[in-house]
Amino acid sequence: MQGQIAPRDKARLKTYSIVTQVAVAGSALCCIVFVPAMVAMQYIIRSGLYRSPQFQVWAMIAGFTLIIATVLFLIGAVAFLLWFHKAITNLRNVGLSGLVARPLWAVASVFVPVAQLFIPFATMRELWNRSHGEDEYQARASVGTVTTWWTCLLTGTLLMTVQFITAFINLLTPFKIMTPKVLALGLSLAGLAFWCLAAGYLAVIVRRITTAQDSLMDGTSIFA
Repeated sequence: MQGQIAPRDKARLKTYSIVTQVAVAGSALCCIVFVPAMVAMQYIIRSGLYRSPQFQVWAMIAGFTLIIATVLFLIGAVAFLLWFHKAITNLRNVGLSGLVARPLWAVASVFVPVAQLFIPFATMRELWNRSHGEDEYQARASVGTVTTWWTCLLTGTLLMTVQFITAFINLLTPFKIMTPKVLALGLSLAGLAFWCLAAGYLAVIVRRITTAQDSLMDGTSIFA
């Protein structure tokens, strides 16, 4: 048998969850505004009117939304990592058997090459399943929401990485990778779109796991 998680731990998890969701939603919204601004700027440039007032207005909109999105992303990233650590810690404090995820390693794996491609996904899947009452034998069961989130995140990151590497080579090396501007813009917009989808799914995941952990129980409380 198990008892309830300490109210303080629940409150902290909910706080991290709310900050993560708000920051992620705000960042995604900024990206949605950024996309038409970039399209408008490209159209104006192709029309030869890059010195027009319209271009300056769209450039200001694009610049402001990019700055705000970056700030919100950083806030959301910190809040998410705190939430990630706390949610995993809650599972361990409950006394569930067979847990694989460890709080510090789960957070650190986000920054470790190669490990960041697998560990956060596997940890989030276990976190979802165990928070929703599944036993240790179902911890690795597929979760559609988690899989879709991770797929969108990796796809968006891949597309944006290709664009970054191409720009880096063109600017800082004697080699040139010639790609049509429309294609380059399309890949960038597709990358942003996948990131926005990933942000939406992440908000859903964080909210549902936080809600599920309200009913988690701490084995120490039954002996109090």
